[in-house]
Amino acid sequence: MESWRGRKAVLASRGEVDGPRVAECDAALSFWRRRTFLVRDTGLTPERADELLDLIDTGTDVDTDAQTDAAAVAQ
Repeated sequence: MESWRGRKAVLASRGEVDGPRVAECDAALSFWRRRTFLVRDTGLTPERADELLDLIDTGTDVDTDAQTDAAAVAQ
């Protein structure tokens, strides 16, 4: 997680505060924040936390696909 913080800080120091590389850092930091919470505060093992996060991410992709399909049908 520290390397993502460092990378984002370097980008900011160079004036890049928006864009795909900053978004990548934000996404990675969000992942590590959620994973750390699951391991530290809920007592899950790191392996189980990773499985749960994979399941959550997969569910998000399914919801996005369903919204896209619903929008196409509505038109």
